[in-house]
Amino acid sequence: MGIKKKIVIILAFVIRFGIFIIAPSIANSLEESIEFSTLITSYKSLKEGLFLYSNNINPYDGGVVHHQPLLIILYQYFQDFDQLLYSIVDSYIVYYLIRISANISSKNETIFFKPWIVGLIYALNPLAILSTLSKSTVLFQNFFIVWTLNSALNNDVFLTGVGISIASYLSYHPIFLVIPLIKLIHQNNNGQNQKVWLFLVSTVISLGLLIGSSFYILGQDWKFIESTYGTVLKFTKIAPNLGLWWYYFTEMFEFFIPFYNSVFNLYNISFVLPLTIRLNGIFAFILSWGWLIFSKSYPSLGDLSLYISLLFLLKPVFPFLRYPVISILLLLHSIILSPIFYHLWIDLGSGNSNFFYAITLVYSLGIISTLVDFTWGYLRYEYDSDESNVKLKVTQI
Repeated sequence: MGIKKKIVIILAFVIRFGIFIIAPSIANSLEESIEFSTLITSYKSLKEGLFLYSNNINPYDGGVVHHQPLLIILYQYFQDFDQLLYSIVDSYIVYYLIRISANISSKNETIFFKPWIVGLIYALNPLAILSTLSKSTVLFQNFFIVWTLNSALNNDVFLTGVGISIASYLSYHPIFLVIPLIKLIHQNNNGQNQKVWLFLVSTVISLGLLIGSSFYILGQDWKFIESTYGTVLKFTKIAPNLGLWWYYFTEMFEFFIPFYNSVFNLYNISFVLPLTIRLNGIFAFILSWGWLIFSKSYPSLGDLSLYISLLFLLKPVFPFLRYPVISILLLLHSIILSPIFYHLWIDLGSGNSNFFYAITLVYSLGIISTLVDFTWGYLRYEYDSDESNVKLKVTQI
């Protein structure tokens, strides 16, 4: 590994751990931020679960804890130096992004960003830094997603299956990334299905072992399923966040809830399959993740931080993007105003829920804008094969 890559990784660690040590009040305030911490990824909820488990109380009896059992149990060994843990894990995300970029650009280095630049973009991304400081458990999900993608590009299908299983165990939504991973592995093996089946088997076995271990650790109790995956699927805990779900379910008549719950959950996967069918494997993986962070019930800016960094792996389509400035401004506008509108609504009482929900709509529009733009950019890139016709006006492909 080159000196620039090492410097980027070290820089990422120093920034995160340094802020933890120098300004711990920032981390404490971010733990309360709904932009970075949701009911599903809350650090306080994780500590609550550990406290209950340490006192021989089922963490899921009170309906407060929504973290997976194995995460709670493993956390007890790191709680005394969790700041160091979060800094190291986020630095490893930088490391894997560099490796992924190097793998992709090895075929044609001239049209891709240098790997250390991709790593630097994540290392200096304020959203990634603040998400780490909030100690949101979305960090562990992001780590296993980049680990999975790196393993898939290296054609290590066993580790790919293990990685996506752990990510899905922690957060549910990454399970839908199995679909683009199948295509990516299929492409890497020239259309042979043997590695695809090995990937699927390793995924099912790994996920089964994780869920089975949780069942036995809790004294053969399945209650954690309802408190973790059930909460995400049924959206039983309605709380303001950056997603689209909470406002609809707050205003909805109760007898409509099962129908709309089914529709919203169907949306999670509805565009993953079409994207996978039409796009190249790596493009399908990244844009599918973009769709999932848009459609999930409890999104956070930690999800967006990884998605933005993954988009920089798609440099060949950058010249074909039509409105990147609009996408950037939409996201910046929503990120800056969301805490202000939430403060006006909850703390000052001078606004209402429409203030905050309006800005979440802008945030969602920003994500969709990037999805549409990069999809079009890919189709143009595929159509033109190079950048020589960037200024060509194409209305239909």
